[in-house]
Amino acid sequence: MLGVKDPEMIGEQMSMKTREKLRVMSFEGQLLPQWAQLLFLAARLCPVAQDASFWFSRLTSSSGVDNARTVLKQCRLLRASIQEHHKSIATELQRIRSDGQSKHILAAWLYSLDTMILEARDKRTCSWIVEGTEDASVNGLDDGEVTLRRV
Repeated sequence: MLGVKDPEMIGEQMSMKTREKLRVMSFEGQLLPQWAQLLFLAARLCPVAQDASFWFSRLTSSSGVDNARTVLKQCRLLRASIQEHHKSIATELQRIRSDGQSKHILAAWLYSLDTMILEARDKRTCSWIVEGTEDASVNGLDDGEVTLRRV
């Protein structure tokens, strides 16, 4: 098995997310496939650094903004890991879900990561919206509050 510490917990998280209906996500105005909300799961199934796992958890759980270099680094890292471990990830997804959708999920993850990489390439910062979260902005407008963080 890959870098998964507790596959039952991941299976439960995946079941809960799909039961509560996956939320719509957009990245830099580009709508992502619904399975993109489970990119945190991809980061847990792949042998990536813990900071990547945390980053994708934050990405999929709330709207936000980050430095484009960080976005590119995390997306390229996860994409490469998914490609390298494609077969074992598909096997693990089939074991967790048992509904035959693992190929669709993997394709959606790669498409989402490709979209994010393309959008981030020529930008300094990137933003995303997860619909249905408290911090999702309406029509791309926010409340004007600024949060600073060290990059």
